[in-house]
Formats: sequence, C-alpha cells, structure tokens
Amino acid sequence: MLDAHEGHSHAPSPQAQKKIIRLNTETPQVHLVVQRRPADTVRPDLAKLFDPFKGKVDVRFDRDYLFVESNGMPDHSMMTGITAWQQQVPLPQSYTGGNAWTIPLHPVPAKNPLSTKEHFFRGAIALAVNGVPIFNPIKNDGKTDTLKAGELDQWGGHCGRADDYHYHIAPVHLEKIVGAGNPVAVALDGYPIYGYNDPNGKPPTDLDWLNGHKGPDGKYHYHATKQFPYLNGGFYGEVVERDGQVDPQPRAGGVRPALRGLKGAKIVGFENPKPNSYVVHYEVFGDKRSVEYTVADNGSVTFNFVSSQGTQTENYTPRQRGAGGGNDRRNTEPPTGRQPQGNRGRADEGRGEVERRGGDPIVKALDSNGDGRINKAELRAAAQALRTLDSNKDGQVTAEEIRRPGGQRQGGEGGGPQRRQPGQAGGPRGPQPGDGPRQPWILVHADEIDLDKDKIISRDEIVGEATKAFAGYDTNNDGKLSQAELSVRGGSRSAMGGFLKGHSKEIDRDGDGILTRTEAIGNAERMFAKMDGNKDGKISATEMEASRR
Repeated sequence: MLDAHEGHSHAPSPQAQKKIIRLNTETPQVHLVVQRRPADTVRPDLAKLFDPFKGKVDVRFDRDYLFVESNGMPDHSMMTGITAWQQQVPLPQSYTGGNAWTIPLHPVPAKNPLSTKEHFFRGAIALAVNGVPIFNPIKNDGKTDTLKAGELDQWGGHCGRADDYHYHIAPVHLEKIVGAGNPVAVALDGYPIYGYNDPNGKPPTDLDWLNGHKGPDGKYHYHATKQFPYLNGGFYGEVVERDGQVDPQPRAGGVRPALRGLKGAKIVGFENPKPNSYVVHYEVFGDKRSVEYTVADNGSVTFNFVSSQGTQTENYTPRQRGAGGGNDRRNTEPPTGRQPQGNRGRADEGRGEVERRGGDPIVKALDSNGDGRINKAELRAAAQALRTLDSNKDGQVTAEEIRRPGGQRQGGEGGGPQRRQPGQAGGPRGPQPGDGPRQPWILVHADEIDLDKDKIISRDEIVGEATKAFAGYDTNNDGKLSQAELSVRGGSRSAMGGFLKGHSKEIDRDGDGILTRTEAIGNAERMFAKMDGNKDGKISATEMEASRR
C-alpha cells in the first residue's frame, strides 16, 4: 500500500465538494445522441449513364436503389410515321418524388428468369437513359408485336392511354448522344441495355434467350436486336411481377379519357413550336388534320382539334385519382365551324376504365345499353341481368361462369365462340374479354398429357406430346414446319397441336419463320421446367396446383 507523500493532500477542495453534492442530488438528465450512417458519397456507375441528359433527367440514390426522375418527354420529335393510332398524344408525366423510377443498384440473378413473351404485358420493363420508359414490344393483348403492327413512330415509340409517351424497342438512336458502345437503357432489374454492338464495336454472337450475355468484364448486360425481342427478352435479374407488370414502378397520369383507334389515320408530322405547346399533324384518307395542344403550369391542357370542317376546343384539368382511376373534369367549347368528324373518336368517360381491364363480364351484364354507365333502371334489373351469367341454371354464378365470355353456354348460344373439347384439333378457345388470368398450358391440359393417369406429368410425357404434335404437321418428316404446313386444315390431332399453331412465332426462337422440331421440344421443356419446382423430372399434383394463377 502506498501513502501520499508528506505535505500533499488528496481531499477535494470546498468548491469541488459542492459540485459533487449537486451532481448527486439533482434530477438526472437524459441526453440523446443520434448517429447517422455516413452518406454514400461514391456515385454508382448506373447513375452516370444518365449524365448526358442532365437537366432533363435527375438521379438520386441510396445504398440499394437508384431513383430516376423525368417528365417522360424526349428531345426528339414524336409520333411521326404511326399508321395504327389510338389518338393519344404525348403529354409530360410526373415521374418524380415518390413516383420516380426505382432501379436496383446491386442486381441479383434470378433463379427462374421470367420471359417477356409470357409476362409483363403491362407497364415498363426498362428505362431509356433519356428518362423515357420502355414497354414490352408485345402489347397488352399478349400477342401483338407493336412494331410490326405499325403502332410505333420512327423512334420506336408511341403514347399509351394516359397520353404517356414510351418506347417499345431499344432506343439505339441515343448512341449518337451517349456514344457508341455505351448503354442506351437500363432494364428494371438493374442490368444495362447496349445497342447492337458490344463496347468493342462488334456484334455479340453468344446472346442467350434473354438477349443478353456476360461481357469481358464478367458483368451481365442485354443488347438491342433488330428482331424480336428487340431489347431484354425477360429479366436475368430478380424482379417482382404484380398485375402483369414489374412492381414497383411509377404511374402515368392522364387528363382525358382513353380514345379509340382512328381508321385510315397516319401521323405525318410533330412540332414543338414553343415550350409546353405541341402540334401533331395527321391525315385521314388524305384529309389533312392536326391536334394542337398546350400544357399549363397547373397541368391542365387545352386541345384544338383542327380539320377542314372547323376547329373544336376542349379543356381538361388533371384527373383527381380515386375509385375507378380518377374523375375527369372536362369543359367542351362549341366549335368555331362544323364539328370535325372522326378526328377524335371520343370515348365515354365511364367506358375507358372498363375497356382498359379487357371488359368486366359482370359490368357488361348490368350495362344493358352499352353506354359505359349503370343507370337506375339497369340497377333495378340487376338481379335478372346477373342470371344471364348462370349458364347451367343452377341458381348460382360460379367463377368459371363469370370467366366465360358474356356468360354464354358452351354450346355457343347467341353467336358466341364454342369451347372445343379436350384433344380436339386446335385446342380450347383462345383468351376472351373477361377471362381470368391465363393459366399454364400444362395445367389446363394435364389430363390429356398424363397418359398413364397417375396424376403426375413426367418430362417424357410432355416431350412426347410435343413430338407427337410436331409430327402431326410435319408430313414430309424434314424436322421443319413452315407457316403453310401449320395452316393445313386438320393438322395435328394432339393436345399441343393447336398450341404450336397458335404460338409458332413465339416458339420460333431464331425468328427465321421456320419452326423446327428442336424449337418445339425446347419450348415444351421450358414450360415443364417452370412447373417442376423441385427439379425431379416430374410435376406432381401439388406442383400443378402451385402453378395456378
């Protein structure tokens, strides 16, 4: 033990004693300290892809996501060259704040990549580096190639039902701005999309079925192609599909009801004479017309529909979102001349939402006069109207009866399409308005494929079915089917025969117009793999039910 040296005291001073007493007797004070994670200061490479369009496109990011903001309007002209026109015109969109595009910074390869031939027919699948969204080249009917249908302008874009401009093919024209060998877009799974060539200036020769491959740096990316799928043919990375589209993604905000196609129309020019003012020039069977419109700061839009018969002006204010997709407040001014015929194809406000959903059979049953509204008289007759959906007259309406078009019986009363019996050439009738989600083909035809009736579909059974279906059309046994061979009446009598005929262009992976035996069998194997969850070469009853949509 050590003692203090002589003459030195360790007792506290009177002042120190007072402070000690005060600290031990006063009410305790709690001090909260907030520690913040250091900000991400390293700008991700994905954000740099949008740099050539600073001022038009803004980006921000956190540790996991890149957020891209834009108004969806490109610097180039729009709409010129479209021959199948729904009468929509480009309007600025508010892809900002909580409605910005969200792209993962650290994409993760998916265990079971999803194809754009079978999924994502709604909404965007990619974002161009100029802030313009890119939709599936196949439109929301699940079968129409928008490019081949004449629905796209010279840049590969057009407007949707909310007057939202978007591309449907890869915007390779942006290479003139971003530079050859640099990405022109980013898929919503986080992987970039390049033009027709690799960064080395040469076209890739090893693209996979998703239109992508790994570059010399070992990183995966997609490429543009001149044939379908034109850009990413699906998602190599993980994405969430909800209601037929990638989730999350921004919503477009329209100001007027969706319109209908205008027969004989061709868009011949587009102008942007001053900020927020636009002119779309078009012809209808040679008759020159135009839509002149101006967007105000508050988002309201004034349209002037001009033709040789006069000018009609319509004013719209932004939709107030609510039940049914929003309420339009529209004021239509009297025309200065005779009302132009057919230049707008006006649709009733209440009808647009029903048509966008493909037609609700219950609404159709109630709406007896087809005006898009259910009036008081129709409501009073609702009970009787709903009985038309009860096809088997058992006093109740099942989900299956609702899915049938117009509640018609299978016999086709009322001129409706008849449902083919299983195994009949051509297979079941195709998707109809009001049908439920498209079910996997194997699930629908399980009883026909399951030859040994053990309630299990083996790989050999599905491959055998594809081989049999192909052989039914391949009369010369050369292993190839032309469209002429597929069009022969009668054709294949197997369950898959109608599927091959109806989906030949999708199954034709190289797009050469010839369906090979290898392609047919390969498609069947891919269908099988999607349902064979445990990869044991068999689809059990449990796996079958799990695939139901």
